[in-house]
Amino acid sequence: MVIVDVQEAARQLGVSPRRVRKILADKLVPGVRIGRAWAVEQRHLDRFKDHRAPIGRPWSPSSAWAALAAADGHDSALAPVDRSRARHRLSGRGLLGVVDRLAARAQRQDFYGHPSVLRRLASEPNLILSGVSAAADHGVDVLASDFLEAYVPLSQAQDIVKRYALDADAERPNILLRIVGDSVWPFASGDRVAARAVVAVDLLESEDDRSRRAGSALARRPQ
Repeated sequence: MVIVDVQEAARQLGVSPRRVRKILADKLVPGVRIGRAWAVEQRHLDRFKDHRAPIGRPWSPSSAWAALAAADGHDSALAPVDRSRARHRLSGRGLLGVVDRLAARAQRQDFYGHPSVLRRLASEPNLILSGVSAAADHGVDVLASDFLEAYVPLSQAQDIVKRYALDADAERPNILLRIVGDSVWPFASGDRVAARAVVAVDLLESEDDRSRRAGSALARRPQ
């Protein structure tokens, strides 16, 4: 029996982890709980893939980041055609209505790092804090002092992993890096924390119910 976690199921289905959790919660696919996380048997996932109705494909990384910029009202730097397209995609649906289309914005990778490196890693200039590591900066009462969540450009990821001796094969990761291609890296020099829309989407993809609720509330907050 092969069991896969939510992230792997999301990759196979081409949707967000949030959509996978909803599929499991709605019992469209039999799921199991392992601790606080969902998991699913590969055979059930394969059967669902074979019989599910077609769904929209995730947007390209550049389109996903354009939509996130528009959701925050930070899209003035986009080309007029890209700005118009991003605003049209959000129109009538808002951020919560497009979360499942944003999965391609970054490649997720979990790591374990010794607890002593977390504070130094949080100050690393090549990282942009997000999710639970940036929630407090947006007035959200979610805190995980023993966990770090951040974005990193692809060109810097390998160096970060090596310098901080991060382990990608650990059973209990305490670091989540979202790796973004340099050509679509959306953050400005000097940024330390991701914008509201980005943090909201990252929280919505969490395995933790409280984080997802906080992400939903943050996504609904006006610009």
